[in-house]
Amino acid sequence: MRFATRSLLLLLALSLALQTTAAQAVASTAAVTDDSVAVAARRAAQVAIAVGDRVTVRVWREPGYSDSLTVDDRGEVVLPRLGPMRVAGRTISSLQDTLRSRYAEYLRNPSVAVTVYRRVGVQGEVKKPNLYFVDATMTLREVIALAGGITENGNPDHVTIVRGGQPIPLGKWTEGGPASVDLRSGDQVVVGRRSWLSRNVLAVVSTAGLVMSVLLPVLRNNK
Repeated sequence: MRFATRSLLLLLALSLALQTTAAQAVASTAAVTDDSVAVAARRAAQVAIAVGDRVTVRVWREPGYSDSLTVDDRGEVVLPRLGPMRVAGRTISSLQDTLRSRYAEYLRNPSVAVTVYRRVGVQGEVKKPNLYFVDATMTLREVIALAGGITENGNPDHVTIVRGGQPIPLGKWTEGGPASVDLRSGDQVVVGRRSWLSRNVLAVVSTAGLVMSVLLPVLRNNK
């Protein structure tokens, strides 16, 4: 009798714990898609251009001054009318201001927009694993969202960046800093899988509930 009672209590505790785990997993996944639109403007003043980036320059109504160029190994691009210019290490906002000033020597009040793209692979437990050319101002969360978001089996607390063949585990990035980590051209973002227990929590809870439904009548009859 005591053994049966203890078993029932253990099953109840397990069921409650598993339901809590499921709720936490849902909340954690939802947090991945929550990001501020204002981040892009702020990051344009922070993100530094690097070798391998694709720099797109658009001058309003001036196609002869517009182009899309890859930053070479020397950190340079060859800009229309301006020739070679070192851009590696500069922020997007800084380069945009410089080009606006330089092109003002040829044009009247030029409107210049600079966008930087990076080639990033997204793999693992995402809905659309692929190679993407992403805006350099995008956060890690936004890049994962671009790949369709995390699958039901994915674990948002186990994301790794593979850079130059070396893995960089980010851990619980949904809570803050690591979510805004700067991605570089050539990076591979890998989303890990949740444990077997967390992936099958509903089935385990259902089984526990079934066992309890069988045990309860037995316990009542033994009183």
